[in-house]
Amino acid sequence: MPDAWDKFGKTVEVSGEGMVLTKTSGGNYSRHAAAKELLSSGVHSWEVELTSGATQNNNRDMFIGVAAPGCDVEKGDHHDKGKAWYLRTHDGNVYGGDIDCEDAAKKGKFFLVGDRVGLRLDCNDGSLRFYKNGEPFGEQFPPGTISMPVVRAVELKCNGQSVTLFPEVQLA
Repeated sequence: MPDAWDKFGKTVEVSGEGMVLTKTSGGNYSRHAAAKELLSSGVHSWEVELTSGATQNNNRDMFIGVAAPGCDVEKGDHHDKGKAWYLRTHDGNVYGGDIDCEDAAKKGKFFLVGDRVGLRLDCNDGSLRFYKNGEPFGEQFPPGTISMPVVRAVELKCNGQSVTLFPEVQLA
């Protein structure tokens, strides 16, 4: 069976045979969720589709990437603690690994409902590349940035936000 969302807190629900993750309650605070498969060697590619924005205002501000196993699912911002490496859909920047990107213009316009964030993790060199709808996108985490092992991870912020995991996708 392919990987699925496995670790999540009380404000999040999983459906669709473990592939759909939705923040259903709580305030507008990031909450971590992770998939089950431990990624420690080889090259892995997958996509996360933005299934829905926030119920109140369609906000799609979320983090998508990888994290060290065991991060607290009732908290967020694990990239600030050196435990996660994410693309933030709100500004298109990467967060984690001491990478400091310039503040982006047009916040909130980078990813819309239905868009897919592709990820290609090379565990052998510790790099992570991002894609938008199958095309290379934005900054990357260069070789040596990411410490293995990791798990697929997201942080959802607002009630109603939902993502769908597609764990086996080919990305160049």
